[in-house]
Amino acid sequence: MLTIFWKYIKKHPYVYGITTFFALLSSILTIVPNYLIQKIIDEMVNHSLTTQNLSQLLWFFFSAILLIYLVDVTWVLLLFSQSYKYQSSLRTNLYKRLLQLRTPFYERFRSGDLMTRMTSDIEFLGDTIGYGFMLIVSNITWALSIFMIMFVTISWQASLLSVLPLFFFAWSVFKLWQKVDTLYEENRDAVANLSNEVLEVVDGVRVMRAYGKKEMEQMHFQTKTTTVLEKANNLMFYSGAVGQVAKIFTGLSTAIGLTFSGYLIGQGQMTVGQLISFQIYLGMLSGSIWGLSDIVLVYQQGNVSFRKVEEILTAEDGVKRNGFDELDSFEAITFSDYSFTYPNNTLPTLEKINLQLKKGETLGVVGPTGSGKTTFIRQLLRQYPLATQGKLQINQKDIQCYKVNDLEKRIGYVPQEHILFSRDVAHNIRFGKTFATQAEILEAIQTADFTKDLEQMPDGLATLIGEKGVAISGGQKQRIAIARAFIRQPELLILDDSLSAVDAKTEQTIITNIQKMRQNQTTIIVTHRLSAVAKAHKVIVMEHGQITEMGTPTELLAKKGWYYQQYLNQQLEENVDANL
Repeated sequence: MLTIFWKYIKKHPYVYGITTFFALLSSILTIVPNYLIQKIIDEMVNHSLTTQNLSQLLWFFFSAILLIYLVDVTWVLLLFSQSYKYQSSLRTNLYKRLLQLRTPFYERFRSGDLMTRMTSDIEFLGDTIGYGFMLIVSNITWALSIFMIMFVTISWQASLLSVLPLFFFAWSVFKLWQKVDTLYEENRDAVANLSNEVLEVVDGVRVMRAYGKKEMEQMHFQTKTTTVLEKANNLMFYSGAVGQVAKIFTGLSTAIGLTFSGYLIGQGQMTVGQLISFQIYLGMLSGSIWGLSDIVLVYQQGNVSFRKVEEILTAEDGVKRNGFDELDSFEAITFSDYSFTYPNNTLPTLEKINLQLKKGETLGVVGPTGSGKTTFIRQLLRQYPLATQGKLQINQKDIQCYKVNDLEKRIGYVPQEHILFSRDVAHNIRFGKTFATQAEILEAIQTADFTKDLEQMPDGLATLIGEKGVAISGGQKQRIAIARAFIRQPELLILDDSLSAVDAKTEQTIITNIQKMRQNQTTIIVTHRLSAVAKAHKVIVMEHGQITEMGTPTELLAKKGWYYQQYLNQQLEENVDANL
């Protein structure tokens, strides 16, 4: 952590150079008022203080106080301004990193933990490079300046004796550091777990109410809160111990210094003014030691937070992004004996997939639940590391040869879980094309058969849909997500069971619009309802990660396999529903 901080400080030499200079200047100036007090007292004791001398000394005294104030304000503002810039830069880099990482990474880290790293951990790092730097520079320079002036102008014997207890204080603090580090990390992790709990409660609050589990979840949450409280209390106990140790040793230092100073006065080796100045200096020295004791907690918080943030910045998801070729279009997508196994699994999820999809074709992907349909399309999205067995090629070239950004720009993806933002309808659709015109938005809405729903919304395109679309129905969520994909006019459109929440009539309208609007573009439709792929150029049936049937819908019906049986079942269900 200190190495990273030092590199950052070297990138901004003028700011930290000026800050250090003003901190040193402040430490030197702080001695002036005390010296003036000593002069006034000594002249009073010697009966040599005149009105003119007093006026001059008071003028210098208040001038020094004002100058110290201006110097302190300047360097503190510079330091903390740079600290906030550091936090902003770090938060931007961390957010950029999170956008780059793929699915395997998010399977290891929970949302609450990531939120803690993006907020509290970055703030603690900012405090370390800001408040921590201030403590080190100001208190160390202050302590050294005070000790030197005590040593030179008052008594070197009294100065050395009063400093001896501080060495024992340093040793005690070093021992406490190790315990504080462990306890702080435990407390931080407990808070992150509590954040995870809150996020899950917010997401699942309606399910909890429906199942009458509010009391049970309340007890579970109370347990988590109690754990956080216990961890925090343990941390505060040891953090407070640092302060108490500082109080003991600084008090001992003051007692020794004043006792020996009294002896020196008795021997005529110290004046009354020097005694009072020495007492003030000891108080100032104790204050600097108190400030240095704060470094223990600040450093440990920053060190733990640094490890957490660095873990994200250096994290890998296993997905190689080594492509350099540009992708102009999807002329052909080819799977050749392609097998895929998830990183944490031992058995393959996809096994020996052989398929070719040409430009302008519509591919239907059907099969029972858990057959590998979603895993199949994830290979095109580069969400996971590519398999080492077999080949996945685009335009007769391995997919990893292409730039990931080129792939992403030419694919429109509508996942099973429709992620919507807590903005209005227009914002969620325009997310697919940032500078889309009003006409383009309305065309996408019409293609997704969302026009009638939009007309019934109170504010039309400006209607707020709530967090994750909580204010609208499941079918409306799906169609807004479909419109978002349509508006970018992708060369490859992937619908992953994206019509499950709409009725059969709406489904057919959307499918018809797809055929009409995307005649020369490639489409993949993953679905459980065969009616959605009835007009597809090619349909594959997946079972246990393998393609067990392939052909046109008519050819698959003639084979009388899984597709045929599922067709009969769905026809029977539709007839029953019609009769009802």
